[in-house]
Amino acid sequence: MLRRYIPMEKGFQSPIPQFSHDPNFIAFRSWTTVLSLEGTLPGENRADSNVLFLNENAKECGIERFPVRGPVCLRNPTRFAHLNITIVEARSRKEVFLGRELPAGRFLHLEFLQVGSYTLYYSPAFSPVTLHREIRVFIPAPLRRSVPRNFHPRLSPLGGINSFP
Repeated sequence: MLRRYIPMEKGFQSPIPQFSHDPNFIAFRSWTTVLSLEGTLPGENRADSNVLFLNENAKECGIERFPVRGPVCLRNPTRFAHLNITIVEARSRKEVFLGRELPAGRFLHLEFLQVGSYTLYYSPAFSPVTLHREIRVFIPAPLRRSVPRNFHPRLSPLGGINSFP
């Protein structure tokens, strides 16, 4: 019988990439991400999700703007994995997210919890360069619902037809 030696530290590692984050800055749903990295979830994004494509043209992209607590999808559209995906908060220079690998064609869903400037760093596999993207997180303006001129709070359907004062 042929036996193969597997070191203990390698025997218990998860085949799915591991992620770490600061819960004060980033909301990260690891179970959803595990499913998306395995290809279980569909490739579509939620209707209100903002998508950030992590491609090799990072220098040509401008500053990305996302609302606070809005869903953000980090998508890898390339043929190669991205390594060392890191998000750094610009003011404190604190690392708020770290992912070892984002496989080709996969995506991550997260939310920024605090307003500010962030820098996203990532390295395409088989490349010695580290690319970066600038992100600004802002508080969205409140939705203004216009009230029609003919609206009056006493004209409610609850009081019946003859409920006028």
